[in-house]
Amino acid sequence: MLPLTEIAALRTTVDDEWRSPVADAVGRAWDIPAGGLRYWRSSAAHVFVVPPGGDARGVLYARFAPAGSASGARLQRGSQLHDRLHDAGAPVAELVRSRAGRAVELVQTPLGEMAACVVRRVNGEELDVDGLDAGAAAAWGAALAEFHQAAGRVQPGRQEQADVFDRLVSHSDQDLADQHLADQELADAAQALNRLDKRLEPGPLVMGHGDFELDNLRWSQGKATCFDLDESGVMPAAADVASAVRDLIGTCPGSPERPELLEAFLAGYGRESGLTVDMGELLLHRAALAAQRILEAATVLDADASLLEAIGNGWLKELNGSLAGYYANQRDIVLAAARVLA
Repeated sequence: MLPLTEIAALRTTVDDEWRSPVADAVGRAWDIPAGGLRYWRSSAAHVFVVPPGGDARGVLYARFAPAGSASGARLQRGSQLHDRLHDAGAPVAELVRSRAGRAVELVQTPLGEMAACVVRRVNGEELDVDGLDAGAAAAWGAALAEFHQAAGRVQPGRQEQADVFDRLVSHSDQDLADQHLADQELADAAQALNRLDKRLEPGPLVMGHGDFELDNLRWSQGKATCFDLDESGVMPAAADVASAVRDLIGTCPGSPERPELLEAFLAGYGRESGLTVDMGELLLHRAALAAQRILEAATVLDADASLLEAIGNGWLKELNGSLAGYYANQRDIVLAAARVLA
């Protein structure tokens, strides 16, 4: 997630028709005329869209983030994998090459240098958890296994969630020392999960998508095409499964919210990959993902009271509150996982 101050800075450049000189600067690298890109949203990256009829190449989504930031680095890494997978015939959305022939560009804008890519819209059906049945959940699991197979074999390397519980213990201890926060409960849970994690064999490593949720997939004739690979990287297969099914697990790891759909997903993944994901392993990786989000919270929630209360920033204050609630839920997941597993 981009820091709130970064999102607010971008929003100040957006006019009443959702145009921005920042997006125009990005668009020039893809020969998109000024005003052709319209603001869509900001989350892991800023996203602008060329609406239907606005470009002969179809509906296009420009995604960009500050080049020197963690978000920018993830966008560059994900776009490079995305481009490689598409060239290999994997079921991923098509990235549009810039006029220089590149899949990802570094572009100077009024808000500084941005890492940017442009992706074509994927035609197909968007599913959600409420509309799933067991067959669709199994197909979803199989689609993740197919992604892992298409990404190819990987060499062991630095993993995104490596030592995350260790880092959360240190983070909690620092908070306690610096801000007198009474969150010893979180520190104790992280310590217990860290001990368990050290004993766990990591299992097969894959080049994972990192966010294979349904909103990053479009379905056609029972097959999924994916996009938004910013969270991709080398990880245990079970960690990528845990990221994909977090809505099926919910906030109470000991009692999954959608047990039948979760079982079907795991069965579909297992049939296609030949791997069995143990429930304990799955829940530990789900907790690790929650811990990773907690560690990012202070960077994201960086807007001070004067910015949140400024005239016209009601949307920012609402987003701040929503994200604070989200991070509180991630804390609850870590605590619940420790109670169930440790």
